[in-house]
Amino acid sequence: MKGFLLLLLFCLTAGGASAQTAPALDYGALQPLAQRVFLPAFGLYLLCNFVLATIKLVLSYLLKRQIVAASVSESIVERLLPGPQDEQNKVVKWVALLLSTGAGLLISSWYLPLDIHSVVILLFSTALGFLAYYLYLRRQAR
Repeated sequence: MKGFLLLLLFCLTAGGASAQTAPALDYGALQPLAQRVFLPAFGLYLLCNFVLATIKLVLSYLLKRQIVAASVSESIVERLLPGPQDEQNKVVKWVALLLSTGAGLLISSWYLPLDIHSVVILLFSTALGFLAYYLYLRRQAR
């Protein structure tokens, strides 16, 4: 992951440091690329995420069934199985991220034409969502 981020940083730095004038970005040329590359990749990500979540639920169910059949003590069961607090934290995290990203999309739609400032607005709104989630977790720890 660090290598990918460093490569991205160096590519963006090299692109920004070029002394040539670049023509205006043609969004019509990006649409076929998005349809052929980004949308299928995003769909594959969603599909894999769904499959992994389903496998996790099935394995958790099988583990609970075996624990009940083996009549293991409650202290071991509490340590092995995730509590409802973990599930609640996941829900709060997704709500915070989706709300902040939606707010960022709304704000960037007010300032048309879409350009680099829209990306910055989305980045800051998502960062604010992560900050809200972090503050929620810190408050829960008290």
